[in-house]
Amino acid sequence: MSKETTKKSLAKTLSWEAVHLIGIAGVIYLFTGEWEYATWGAIIYIFWEAVAYFIHERVWAKFGWFSEGK
Repeated sequence: MSKETTKKSLAKTLSWEAVHLIGIAGVIYLFTGEWEYATWGAIIYIFWEAVAYFIHERVWAKFGWFSEGK
């Protein structure tokens, strides 16, 4: 089983957030009809979500929750 490294957690965070950014911007645009609001709203939301997700990943890795052999 591969170890969940900080580098891997960061790569997973960034790849997920890139995909999620498009979806969030699209939803905000549907509600506002303004690309500027959609862009800035999505960027702000994604930034805070990425920070929380990264911390979440590191906590799981630190405690080894649900990993094989524990």
